[in-house]
Amino acid sequence: MNEGFMYVEGSEIVINTRSVQVANIENDEPFIINDQEVSLKKVELSSDFIHEIPYSMNKLVYKVTIDNFKEDRDLSFRLVCGDDEYFFAIQEDYLQLLDNESSDYIELLNQVSPKVEILSHSDKETAVEAKINKQQVNYLLDHSVNQSLSTNELANKNSFYIVLNKFSKETSELGLFKLLPDGTSSFRKVKVAEEGEQEISEKPIAIIVHGLVSSISDSYFSLFDYLQKAYEVYGFEYLTVDERISVNGEFLASGVNYLKKKYPDKEILIVSHSMGGLVSRSATSKYAAPFNKLIMAGTPNNGSILITVPILARMCLIANGVFGSGRRSIKSEDFWDLIREKKLRGFEDLANDSGFVTELNAADILDSDKKYFAITGKYLGLSNDILVNIDNMISVNEIKMAHISTSWNHFNYYEGEEVKNYVGEAIRYLK
Repeated sequence: MNEGFMYVEGSEIVINTRSVQVANIENDEPFIINDQEVSLKKVELSSDFIHEIPYSMNKLVYKVTIDNFKEDRDLSFRLVCGDDEYFFAIQEDYLQLLDNESSDYIELLNQVSPKVEILSHSDKETAVEAKINKQQVNYLLDHSVNQSLSTNELANKNSFYIVLNKFSKETSELGLFKLLPDGTSSFRKVKVAEEGEQEISEKPIAIIVHGLVSSISDSYFSLFDYLQKAYEVYGFEYLTVDERISVNGEFLASGVNYLKKKYPDKEILIVSHSMGGLVSRSATSKYAAPFNKLIMAGTPNNGSILITVPILARMCLIANGVFGSGRRSIKSEDFWDLIREKKLRGFEDLANDSGFVTELNAADILDSDKKYFAITGKYLGLSNDILVNIDNMISVNEIKMAHISTSWNHFNYYEGEEVKNYVGEAIRYLK
């Protein structure tokens, strides 16, 4: 293979996609590295998962096949790309599961370890480098028991793909928005500062606070449609991946204070999902946000105990690929921090790796004055909603709050006709 584009340094294979020869790669003789035969081939894939990843256009895919693979032998990859590009790697069998039209994506996320690697990228003088280390190669070629049960035949035990995508940046508007009906099945968002003077309604205020790698999108329409009958509905947009939860708590508190100053006699209810519950708790306990009641769905009030930060990051990438054309769409800035910068301070707070949740729970102690209510998901009758354990959702420092168990999972809270039953019960309890 041409040494200007692809070559070996010790036990590391270097692939320079900035080379003018990148388009001419052929499947030549394999590299022999520590008695392992490594073949690389440029391939064209019609993968729905790869082509539906948000803010991205696929440029190249390389299939890596390793014969005589040895877990204890050194083997790594150094990948070179441009400033607005990024790499990730995904197991071939796992990609087939994602692209299988008969796959239940929620079941897949629940049963199968996400065989995808988000890579660390570093800026060099003239390009950007990413690395796949030996541990990551081992992970991509490992086939867990659960995954073996999820496919009839594992025909590609020794192969994975290296994917190069071009990123298209968009700028997200953040802060508090008034949500207004827009047709029969959607709503539009109007920035609070741009509302102008409106007729004063006697309705109380409800603020929707989304969760991790999410936004106030049409997936919240069922919740909006239910709330608007009795509330003036707002939505709070914020960055989740690399922003500290306490910073977002202060940001939310400023929005709540604005509304309270404008409508001093109105009650304010917050309806939150996942990380949004922690943001809301931080807003009131640390920044004295003057809201009256808080509903939390799928909030890990004691930290994300079931899922580690690396696994959570992988699941977020998978979810935004298979659900990329709708649902709770990730913001452009959050996606870049996740896939390219790999800056995950929000994730660290969520998992309590930073000690944030411990500090929050020490300050925000449950008592009879707290108007908190938890909505839990019990996926397939299990004691969790795929990501968060039920006990974690309903208690703070082992003190339980009022709660209701639902059939929702972590990815579809507040969707469908059940909103009026579950959220309705929460509101009635908090009266």
